[in-house]
Amino acid sequence: MEGKGNIQAGDLLDPTPELPDDTPLDRVQFPTSVHAALAASGLRTVGEIRESPNKMLLDLQDLGSGSVFYLREALGLPSCDGVRPSGRKPQ
Repeated sequence: MEGKGNIQAGDLLDPTPELPDDTPLDRVQFPTSVHAALAASGLRTVGEIRESPNKMLLDLQDLGSGSVFYLREALGLPSCDGVRPSGRKPQ
């Protein structure tokens, strides 16, 4: 039986808007830098990211506006609070 620390890359889930809120972040295939910043923050689920204001995410060490934009796009949420005006698509 595999332990939580033995999750293989093939077992990871793609970050999509369809992921349930209770999906653990360690099961989602985020870029390494994003995953490290989220793990250090104490956030544990996709739902916690969705509920976090951009300001809080931007205040995390090593998580910049590009990473917040990525999280909002990957999880299907519009970005607000100055990272990207809501409803605009990236160019």
